[in-house]
Amino acid sequence: MAFKDWGISPMLMFSVGVLVLSAFNYGFSDQAFSTGQAMDSFEHQFGYYDAAKDKWALKPLFKSLYNSCKAGGQIIGVFFGGYVSNTYGRRMCVFIMSIYALGSTSVVVSSSTEAQIQIGRALHYIYLGMQMAVIPTALSELAPAKFRGGMGVLYWLSIKCGGLLVTGIARGTENITSNAAWRIPFGLILVIPSIICCAVWFTVEPPRWFLLRDRPEEAFQALRRLKPNMPDEELRQEFDILSYRVSQQLQKRSFKDLFTKENRQRTFVVAACNFFQQATGQAFASQYGTLFVKQLNTINPFSVTLGTNAVDIGAIIISALLIDQVGRRIMFSVSSTMQTVFLMTMGGLGTADSSNIDAKKGIVAMLLLYSFSWSLGWAPLTYVIGAELPSAPLREMTLQIAYTLKLVTEFAVTFSYPYMETADTPGHVYLGGKLGFIYGSISFLAIIFGFLFIPETKRMELEDIDKQFSVPSKDDLKIAENQAYEEETTISEVPK
Repeated sequence: MAFKDWGISPMLMFSVGVLVLSAFNYGFSDQAFSTGQAMDSFEHQFGYYDAAKDKWALKPLFKSLYNSCKAGGQIIGVFFGGYVSNTYGRRMCVFIMSIYALGSTSVVVSSSTEAQIQIGRALHYIYLGMQMAVIPTALSELAPAKFRGGMGVLYWLSIKCGGLLVTGIARGTENITSNAAWRIPFGLILVIPSIICCAVWFTVEPPRWFLLRDRPEEAFQALRRLKPNMPDEELRQEFDILSYRVSQQLQKRSFKDLFTKENRQRTFVVAACNFFQQATGQAFASQYGTLFVKQLNTINPFSVTLGTNAVDIGAIIISALLIDQVGRRIMFSVSSTMQTVFLMTMGGLGTADSSNIDAKKGIVAMLLLYSFSWSLGWAPLTYVIGAELPSAPLREMTLQIAYTLKLVTEFAVTFSYPYMETADTPGHVYLGGKLGFIYGSISFLAIIFGFLFIPETKRMELEDIDKQFSVPSKDDLKIAENQAYEEETTISEVPK
């Protein structure tokens, strides 16, 4: 069956492809920074010499700031990206963030002091925050309803593919004794923004974006570009239906509307999903995974990180294939249950003697399986829910609250970890695999939350989801009562 039979035109594929390629650089950047800190040359450049252990090492405070202050940059990016995307369009936001990335990456690559690398990374994450603000939303607006879940999952799949590629590159450069070991992966971050800032102008602005700003002519032309082979009469009919649905959302909304009776549940669900996505420890696994495995002294840490990204991609592909078939709620529940089992097992293995090599290998295995289960549900579907659940006029504000909570939670996880892995430093403790007990308990709460609160939205149009949460007015209730009365009268008049 051809893509056109599914309602997917070459222009739609190209537009989605550009967005997905931009997301690829999110994973590439994030994993470049996290794997780079485990390289000997990086530790020599930004660390201190530990005479007792006869090696260079990074200070716990440096690691905390390096891996957590990026959250501040992302929060700025989320708010700025939301403003640009809402005011000037999705394409303009992608263009501006790509141009910005060229400058911020240059700062990071040229870093030679602790302050410069810390500030450079925090500034670069403004770019990644803008990505979070625009790409999941644009993908949900462009996607046909029956494929929206799968297309939304493409966002996280692309991120993980970017992480896999740069981890492979870092695996190849780790033995270089000069700063080129980490500067090569960092410098390659420049490639994709250079492509995107040009290619984005050949994509299509989502028709919904124009309709929500009362620009119907431009919306119709955008729909025409997305569906060039559709007969005029059918295209006009589809446009009229879309216009009618969107017209009900044209009213201007304020921040307080996030907490009205018809919106507070949606605001809560999206925000809570972002909290649980981070509170179960993914930041520990992604940002410190390489360092964590390195300290176990069992397996090459870069090989493990490479394997983690590979199994994540497998999980995301499974999620993309199943999400629009079995639905969101089941995928969330399966993901949470698997996370809880693997994290608690990791915690149990962490209680073994520190000289037990098999226990250490088991911890690494549980880390891989945890990452697989997280990528099966919570990793990609949180962005899907965030893009489709809020009402259109409130989407940017809802996501700003949700992403702020997500990033604050991520900050707490990443800032605290270095103080739980250096027991020989006063005031610090070493938990190792026992961290699984902490994150596993939170993951168990995520099971309960998903069962009670996450709604099923598979194959529903965005406007139909909005109606599902709407509170009927007195006029709506009166109309419904009249219709019910007419139907009852009609039935009673049928001859027996």
